[in-house]
Amino acid sequence: MLALGPAAVTASTSARAQETKAPGPSWHSQSLTTETVTGPNGSITTPTALSVNPRMGMTETKIAEPVAPGVYALRGWGIAHSFAIEAPNGWIIVDTGNSTQAAAEMRETLERAVGKKIKVAAILLTHWHYADGTAAWLDEGTEIWGHEHLDRNRIASGSIGVIGGYLLSRATAQFGVFHPTTGPDAFPNALSFTPDKFLLVSSYKPPTKLFPDGKVIDVVIAGEPIEVAPCRTDVMDSVAFYFPQRRLMVTNFLVIETIFNIYTLRGGAFRNPEVLVSDTRWVESKNAEILLDIHNQTLRGEKVVREALERSIDSVQLIHDQALRLIASGLGPREAAEALYMPRNLRRSREGYGQVESHVRQIYNGNIGWFDGDVYDINPLSVKEEAERTVEAMGGRAAVQKMATRAVADGGLANWRWALKLTSLLLKLDPTDATARQARTTAARALGQRTDSSNARGFYITEALQMEGKLLVQEQPQTMDGIRKFLSTPRAERLTAVSAEQNLQFVRYLVDPRKAEGQRLVFTLAAEGDPQIRRVELRNSVLVISNTDAKAAAHVDLTRSELANFVLGKGAPAKAGDALTELDRVLDRSRLMPPTTPIPAVLDAKGDLKYNDGLQH
Repeated sequence: MLALGPAAVTASTSARAQETKAPGPSWHSQSLTTETVTGPNGSITTPTALSVNPRMGMTETKIAEPVAPGVYALRGWGIAHSFAIEAPNGWIIVDTGNSTQAAAEMRETLERAVGKKIKVAAILLTHWHYADGTAAWLDEGTEIWGHEHLDRNRIASGSIGVIGGYLLSRATAQFGVFHPTTGPDAFPNALSFTPDKFLLVSSYKPPTKLFPDGKVIDVVIAGEPIEVAPCRTDVMDSVAFYFPQRRLMVTNFLVIETIFNIYTLRGGAFRNPEVLVSDTRWVESKNAEILLDIHNQTLRGEKVVREALERSIDSVQLIHDQALRLIASGLGPREAAEALYMPRNLRRSREGYGQVESHVRQIYNGNIGWFDGDVYDINPLSVKEEAERTVEAMGGRAAVQKMATRAVADGGLANWRWALKLTSLLLKLDPTDATARQARTTAARALGQRTDSSNARGFYITEALQMEGKLLVQEQPQTMDGIRKFLSTPRAERLTAVSAEQNLQFVRYLVDPRKAEGQRLVFTLAAEGDPQIRRVELRNSVLVISNTDAKAAAHVDLTRSELANFVLGKGAPAKAGDALTELDRVLDRSRLMPPTTPIPAVLDAKGDLKYNDGLQH
């Protein structure tokens, strides 16, 4: 073993050097390009980004596209398409759209196309994202079918969660929610949302007919035989539908013209590629003649379907398998991302949504975790001290400002990226540094205009806009941190509507361990309309919430409104006595909730209507 050691090390080092060898003087992601074009709305972007809409079946007009006898694709209402199938006992609708209004327009368009009023026998949901138009499709006796966990997952995504506002604010950046709608900074394709997304009224209803988790089943719905199978892509309640008599397959985010987003920059749970690839083997086995994916154009012909399916799935498997191969050879996440090679036909012009390097780094994190083996990172300097020492080593702030300004002036993909790194250091030391902010604005905008990836463009342009004070929410400049705080603050009516348990679970994350150190508190609480009594215990600077059958000596009875107000920091009701007052003393809401700044109306309470608050792709 000792004799073999040096040779093995030499071979490993050689292999690693070959893997990491850059193809040119400065490596960059293939999703970045120097070629730009101008879109119809004035956006400066890349040819790939400008081609996304037609390649994903997003039409300029709202249409009911005839796919086959009795089968229509409903297109033109954004990134997700719904489908309508005329079954023996009525119409089957696959996904109901992202709002009641959109669904009503879809139905009207479909009825105009078929020349008559329709009767909807069943609604099939591929997953929970596009289920907000239910009411417009409901007729007497309409069945709603979906995965057994669909409703649970939907509730969890929109619940009063402590990181919900953080994720939602990042989604506003990724999807360019507050970007201009015209001009160079406008989004070049439909992989974006406008602030109107927050105002879309939902009429979602949970499925009453359930597909069991993880199982392939045969069902007859509206007289139509359908095979249903797990097809876990961007969510775990996603299913695929196969209509054997029509040789028709319907999928969600599986067979698409962009590489599947293993990682989306807004953040989220790990989308394990192995699960997706495994589920897809069933889809492949059906040899469908027609394939409808809710994020793609219509695919017709067994050969066309098979080739598109293979390209989509093999891309995911390649990224996964090669990432693990490179990791196994000793590379860290960034090195593996730089070294991974994809054949041209699998990658070229297919990073319109995410980018390969992001996916590789997520696979590293999902399998290995954050530590890449650099022992410095086990106990690094504080972020600020590290920036201070680095800037000092580079000659001081003036020297680094000069470097950043020069890099931006010289331009080019490498210089713009270097300017972002330099300004990251400078702004850690002084967030108001005007020179750094100007350089960062220019560099971020230049890269945003030259990336194929809509994920990356969203963040780059958002950064540029907030740096120059032009990230406008209803004409008022905002920062991403301000938007995060607004979105992290639960609305009073939302708190009143959800369970007492969800209110208390949110309070858990407001405990300040410094204030709570050494404190101990126990009481029970009952909320109006909820028969369950809950025991609330503060100990070791954590809040432990459990169910109990009896009231404690210290007990609080609250209306739902009073509980909501307590969560929001509007004081403990006088009738609550000392228990809530004592608990309130150890809470800190400042990191989540804005102090007194008025919340922009688009981010604020909107009355009694049920809105779709999700920003999902």
